Amino acid sequence: MERTTSPLDSVATLAKGASVLVHEALYVPALEAYVRSRIAAGVPIRFEDYMAHMKIDHSPVEEVGRVAQQAGVKTLVLSHLTPGIDGIPDTDWRGQAAKHFTGEIVVARDLMVL
Repeated sequence: MERTTSPLDSVATLAKGASVLVHEALYVPALEAYVRSRIAAGVPIRFEDYMAHMKIDHSPVEEVGRVAQQAGVKTLVLSHLTPGIDGIPDTDWRGQAAKHFTGEIVVARDLMVL
């Protein structure tokens, strides 16, 4: 199965020497809650199948922090946030990434300029 944006050591290798790593991020607890709410509302999806797909094609934010630390970058920018719903505080995104990354963490939002 193809892994499109999952956390890969090769990304850390490519990012070596960079100041900034921009990486998509998946916040698993929020996505699980969102999918459960959609199922409760009658959307015909299987929780296990949907979550398996998302975990293959996206990078859990905690693992993004690991990749950034391995790369040695100074700043990690979390982008293409999944789930793309309002209400997830930036502190939650940063807290997950900070489990493995000790540099600056920016949570990118639409129209943000760095």
